Amino acid sequence: MSRIMKLLVASIMVTSFAAPVTVNAAGQLKVSCSVVVDYVFNGNAAESYQKVFVIEPGLSFDDDFSTFTRQKTFFASTVLDAGNTVVGISYFNDVGVFDAIDFSTKLTLHKKGVAESTSGSHTFTTTAGGTPQREYTINYTLTCKQAKQ
Repeated sequence: MSRIMKLLVASIMVTSFAAPVTVNAAGQLKVSCSVVVDYVFNGNAAESYQKVFVIEPGLSFDDDFSTFTRQKTFFASTVLDAGNTVVGISYFNDVGVFDAIDFSTKLTLHKKGVAESTSGSHTFTTTAGGTPQREYTINYTLTCKQAKQ
């Protein structure tokens, strides 16, 4: 996937994430988070992404951990929805010539100063021509805590 296409997809995702809510930096507090994304290929641990980060009100967190041959990005932002801070993340990993991993999730923080988490797992398989089937599994955990004031 070209860099321009990835930026286009990311901007569409961010726009759709923020559209139904109010972005009000004045009403938001700093949020500290940690994320772990484990990528398993054909049953073997292939790659782990771990990051601790802080999202300041009105700002986002971007991490481009691409290599020379593979595009890899992580993006996080917050919005205010009905008085609650919602953390949204997007993860993209170009894992092969024909395959890429791309997912997004949200976590609503209900109480200031209390750590809250969400986790999930996604599995998909691919085949190309006469090559054997390839199985990809992504496991993730996102934990965030909003500052008390």
